[in-house]
Amino acid sequence: MSDVIKKESCCGTIDQSSSTAFPRVNRLLDRFFDIKPQLCIERALAYTKSYKETEGEATVIRRAKAFKRACEEKSIFIADDELIVGCAASVPRAAVFCPEHATGWLREELDDLSTRRQDPYDVTEDQKKVLREEIFPYWEDKDISSHWLRQIPDEVKEIAVKTGIIDIEIKTQSGPGEISPNVKKVLQKGFLGIRQEACEAMNGLDIVNPADYEKKNFYEAVCISLDGVMALAGRYAKLAREKAAAEASPQRKAELLQIAENLEHVPANPARTFMEALQSFWILQICCYIEANGPSYSPGRVDQLFYPYYRRDTDQGKLTDDKALELIECLYLKFAENTWFLSTNAAMYFAGYQPYQNTCVGGINRDGKDATNELSYLFITAKMEVRLHSPSLSVRVHKQSPEKFLRKVAELSQIGTGFPAIHNDEVTIKMMLMSGAGIEDARDYCMVGCVEPYIPGKMSKWTDGGHYNYGSVMELALTNGVSVVNGNRRLGVETGDSTKMSFEELKSAVKEQLAFCIKHIATACHICEKQHAEYTPYPYMSSMIDGCIESGTDITRGGAELTVGPAFIGTGIADLADSLSVIKEFVFDKKVIKMEEIVEAVKNNFAGHEDLRAFVESNGRFYGNDDDYVDEFVREMTDYAFEQITSYQSYRGPHYISGLYPVASHVPHGEVVAALPYGRLQGTPLADGCSPKGGTDVKGPTAVLKSVSKINHDAHVAGTLLNMRLDPMSSQGEEGNARIVSLIKSFIDLNIYHVQFNIISSDILKRAQESPHNYKSLIVRVAGYSAFFTELCKEMQDDIIQRTVQEF
Repeated sequence: MSDVIKKESCCGTIDQSSSTAFPRVNRLLDRFFDIKPQLCIERALAYTKSYKETEGEATVIRRAKAFKRACEEKSIFIADDELIVGCAASVPRAAVFCPEHATGWLREELDDLSTRRQDPYDVTEDQKKVLREEIFPYWEDKDISSHWLRQIPDEVKEIAVKTGIIDIEIKTQSGPGEISPNVKKVLQKGFLGIRQEACEAMNGLDIVNPADYEKKNFYEAVCISLDGVMALAGRYAKLAREKAAAEASPQRKAELLQIAENLEHVPANPARTFMEALQSFWILQICCYIEANGPSYSPGRVDQLFYPYYRRDTDQGKLTDDKALELIECLYLKFAENTWFLSTNAAMYFAGYQPYQNTCVGGINRDGKDATNELSYLFITAKMEVRLHSPSLSVRVHKQSPEKFLRKVAELSQIGTGFPAIHNDEVTIKMMLMSGAGIEDARDYCMVGCVEPYIPGKMSKWTDGGHYNYGSVMELALTNGVSVVNGNRRLGVETGDSTKMSFEELKSAVKEQLAFCIKHIATACHICEKQHAEYTPYPYMSSMIDGCIESGTDITRGGAELTVGPAFIGTGIADLADSLSVIKEFVFDKKVIKMEEIVEAVKNNFAGHEDLRAFVESNGRFYGNDDDYVDEFVREMTDYAFEQITSYQSYRGPHYISGLYPVASHVPHGEVVAALPYGRLQGTPLADGCSPKGGTDVKGPTAVLKSVSKINHDAHVAGTLLNMRLDPMSSQGEEGNARIVSLIKSFIDLNIYHVQFNIISSDILKRAQESPHNYKSLIVRVAGYSAFFTELCKEMQDDIIQRTVQEF
């Protein structure tokens, strides 16, 4: 498997074979690649039984009791060689099913779950029986999805459900996610300390006051939830001692006893060592997945969080860099065991079994000085050696970033796994200030999910409140609101006959369609937010977000110190801009094409208009080539989207926020868009994020950066995404490393928010399509995340292959 990739590296591909020096990590990696994702229903069964027993109690109390029961009853295991232990599901890479969010889709798809085209999960007949007889009947019409579908207006449902023009269903199928809890607080105080805070706050309440009564319920729920977490840790400690007693190997016996000792102390108490800190965090992490099947539970700035423990242990001679690296690599393997469970439709928007756990290193500290330390390099090295899809690794860079650090970042990029994502401190800090953070907190930002900036431990921020489709917006403006792929139904607003419009009138029609989509997302999103607040509060996660215990309020009701969003995410801005560019140049400026021809070509997928398609593809001016003629459309339309999005208020209080990253939505969004004027055919993927459309950006990587720099990145505070694919041959060796560093420096100077590099040849990707069994470990960058190439459906694979390869 890895050997095949390694042998081909001499032919211009990148060596992705694992190169860790630790035998235990190699054994764990070998076992990982033998695991097939499957469904776990233990959590669903525990919640169902608990909910049946707590009918009539306060919702937040019911949630806490169900969570505690799941912690007490779930299957646990400690695998051979593990040093960091714990799993959210009953087995690694199993999906944790949360029926209180959505059961309808699984009921409909259960028999096809193991064979669907994207992210299939094995499911047994016994599991199907339990689901159909015990779980589905109880939750029918009680889950978030059912409440949401009953409450959204018909006109919203018409465009928002299963059309692909806008998509909001994801937050009805899972917990809100996009959280970086206050890990530092847990490491310093332990859950006993946080529990004591909740108890002390509860003591001063008078339940004759209705507001105090609600707070009392919240504090009780926090205490019950934290008792569940500590009970789970205790179960793992007991299991470790039992395994140690039966272990013949003295080395493994000592390791198991150390694991037991760690878990008897953390996460209940403050961490004392580097290993305890990692283990404490990991119990915290898996319990997020037990409480809610959500995305993007992220630890934050790992090099800053764990540095005091690393420094103390190394100064005292208790820890070497080799041992620290081995522990980090073991932690990375645990990250890769988590997954996020979604319907067939949603899996296409978030393809690749990706839970979007984001670790972050580098950047400046709260005082504005460079924060790079020894752990920054160790976390990067671990990512170079343990080449898995999760966790994501983001790096923060700035004009004073050490040259050594930038070269290390480039070295990781050269491997070709798509890691790391690179973020510009100057731009991101402005985003955080615009989000309401103070300057010190803004400097301390981390990443969650794909590319979303976040203030760790202080912020509650949905970053996937809804996806909208710039390609559809263009189509609807041309067709007077009619969606060709959706059965020629009028799903947009009637903006008039595009063949009789001036160019400015056409742009106004595009904006009207865009505003129409955003308005409907806002309606559907605030109703969804309300359902979570009423039916699925999250007392465990709330206990780790500053402001919630202080106010006695759950994150779903705005209890966080800083509540931001949700975010509305736009896909395919390059497709819209390229279409407007072709229309302006050839219909209105040069008058060599009639508008009627454009509209007919769009409706007929260029059938009978092949010469027109060839002409615009050969002569058009496209985004990504540092051409203001087309780049200005990108800026204008994204600015307009920002204005529309931020004009609406969310259920929790703040205005909605804007983002430009696709996750994987550019593929399913493209499937429902007719042909577009610049030559794109019906059903093919859109451009991802604020990246150019593959094959149109032909003037080199610097021109791409210059085009992308014209977007007002700091306005889109949910994040923007730039994918670049670099030529493997010119990216190799010391010269290639220097070229990548130079590109990163240009990215910083141009005030772009984010960039990431795919460095892998098309030949090896095509071979992986033909012989997937030989390429199980091959990782590629999809959008704001990486995935195993052979675990992506062919449509996703083809999209990655067709992206422009930029040569230096």
